[in-house]
Amino acid sequence: MRRQSKRPDVEAAAERQSGPPPTDETVLNQKLLSQALDRLSPGYRTVLVLHDVEGLTHDEIAKRMGVAVGTSKSQLHKARARMRDLLSPARAKNEAGNHV
Repeated sequence: MRRQSKRPDVEAAAERQSGPPPTDETVLNQKLLSQALDRLSPGYRTVLVLHDVEGLTHDEIAKRMGVAVGTSKSQLHKARARMRDLLSPARAKNEAGNHV
């Protein structure tokens, strides 16, 4: 029996959003975001998703993860910086393709 991943399911959260069907660009952006999240360390990914997707406070994250509030803040800052690094080349490529 396979053990389920502890990684929060970002795609499931996106599916819960109501509205019109996603455009090709939206689907591509979701794929790029998911790939970038997969490249984060588990700690960075968890803090980023808990804070930015699920809306938890640093106090709540610290309690849930068993870390100090400062650790939660530091990991969120580093996770966001890493996501910027990972997504910048993809964004530039995507924007260049749209302006041809």
